[in-house]
Amino acid sequence: MENNNEITISEAKRVTAELKASILKLDALNQDVVNNITQLQDLNSKMKDYTSLLSRFEFTDEKEMTLNYGSYLSFISKKIDELSKNSSLQKIERIIGISEKIINLSIVKVSLIVAVVVTGINFLISK
Repeated sequence: MENNNEITISEAKRVTAELKASILKLDALNQDVVNNITQLQDLNSKMKDYTSLLSRFEFTDEKEMTLNYGSYLSFISKKIDELSKNSSLQKIERIIGISEKIINLSIVKVSLIVAVVVTGINFLISK
């Protein structure tokens, strides 16, 4: 006589397959959780950086605000000076200067040509 507590080989295979499928689903969910935790850690570190940056703008009085704003402007002016020393920027400025001179010279030439033509027309009309 067979005991009801015993399972057949086919039932054992079915249960094993279901367990394997469940383990795979849990593994996928676990990987999603790990990815989410990693993203949260990245966001948390960025938030700490932004919080420290924003804390610089929490002023207790106007004097502190003026000092911090002054140091900020000093930093910006230093960066602008660094950019102005950049050789490619100087080359661009030189090219712009030369093109402005060419444009001014062209305007003078056109003005002289117009003046000569108008004078010539007036001379011909007056004869």
